[in-house]
Amino acid sequence: MEKIKTILNEEIRKRGYISISRFMEISLSDPKEGYYVNQKPLGKAGDFITAPDMTQIFGEVIGAWSVDIINKIKSKSLFQIIDLGGGRGTLLKDIKRVIKNDNISFGFLEINKNLMINQKEALPEASHYKNISDIPNSPTIFIGNEFLDVFPINQYIKINKIWKEVFITTSNNRLHYCYNNIEDKILFEEHKRNFPDEVDFFEVNTMIKRVITDISFFLKRNNGICLFIDYGYSDGYGNTLQAIKNHKYVNPLSFPGVSDLTSHINFSHIINETKNLGMNFFGPTTQRNFLIKLGALERLKILKKSTNSEKIKKDLEKGLNRIIENSQMGELFKVCAISPKTKLIPEGFD
Repeated sequence: MEKIKTILNEEIRKRGYISISRFMEISLSDPKEGYYVNQKPLGKAGDFITAPDMTQIFGEVIGAWSVDIINKIKSKSLFQIIDLGGGRGTLLKDIKRVIKNDNISFGFLEINKNLMINQKEALPEASHYKNISDIPNSPTIFIGNEFLDVFPINQYIKINKIWKEVFITTSNNRLHYCYNNIEDKILFEEHKRNFPDEVDFFEVNTMIKRVITDISFFLKRNNGICLFIDYGYSDGYGNTLQAIKNHKYVNPLSFPGVSDLTSHINFSHIINETKNLGMNFFGPTTQRNFLIKLGALERLKILKKSTNSEKIKKDLEKGLNRIIENSQMGELFKVCAISPKTKLIPEGFD
């Protein structure tokens, strides 16, 4: 952590402060000291746990959804399924178990060397890519589960009727927030018009436009679909920057490089970018609705019938409840999909 603090302090010394987005970029993705480069974030021994590690049902129903997509597209070319930021490989492993088709390849978009090892253990035949531009041209299903929430954000606050940008500075060897004139006024104005006049604080995910653009161009060339599952709101605002360390929320500025930094996704942002690119957009719907429509409850019944162990049955119920109950992940997590302008209608959406 001290090395990442040194990097941050050197950046701050150049002009007295850095943006929230630059702070997140360094803390999470610095080539040598970044959180997603060095840490082991997932699992009980890590900082957080995601839906695929809570229950196999999550990956299996998405696997069935993927089979339906492949059957509807009816491509003669080799199909591929790419997990965007694939965690420990559990999701793609569960998806593959459902897909009994040799004409499909699997891959991960990943930069964390520790997670790449986990992914190779989970799915040895899968390929690894660091950029979307590295992925072979072929019909593709992209799956981004808790992928977008780690991208850097800028924050803006209205003080005495004047808009300022939120920055980070240091004093007495401690990081803290400060406010100054907005740096990228074009970016600010582009997003400010999407909020009501009474709003006095909002965030902008600075990478979503680029990611949606890269994926959209790829799908337009090759056909396919991209499924995003993440926590956020359909239309909202406010401060959602958070840090998680050892499964507990901590001050976002206290543990740079060794805590996970995320923010909630504004799905209206994705909708706008998708429409601007001439793509189809489906959703957002809640994770609960999506999984239930895909047959998660029926899958639970099948799995329970396949075992005589009461403990396994209870664990299966507990795992599914965690990802579909409204009081847990069912309501907060949203699901959406983007695809080229074709007749493809994916299951799971209203």
